[in-house]
Amino acid sequence: MTDDILRGQRAKSILEDSLMIEAQEHIEAEFWRLFKTLAPADIDGLQKLKGMQYLHEKYLAYLRSVINNGKLAQLDLDRVQTRPRGY
Repeated sequence: MTDDILRGQRAKSILEDSLMIEAQEHIEAEFWRLFKTLAPADIDGLQKLKGMQYLHEKYLAYLRSVINNGKLAQLDLDRVQTRPRGY
């Protein structure tokens, strides 16, 4: 349980790190730049770009899920620690 809490705190610090925020903004700007250069008929290019964008969102979603798991683990730990004796 405490491992989940620590992992959640670490994931939160990663997502909130200024360099990580800068990298996310750079990648998202690059996606937009590439999208604007693609012709509407370039289905292959659009599919590749969508695949890259999908994977970018997947790792961010994974970090967010680790944060949420850490919050839930903290709630469980708090509940156990505040439970009256005998339960």
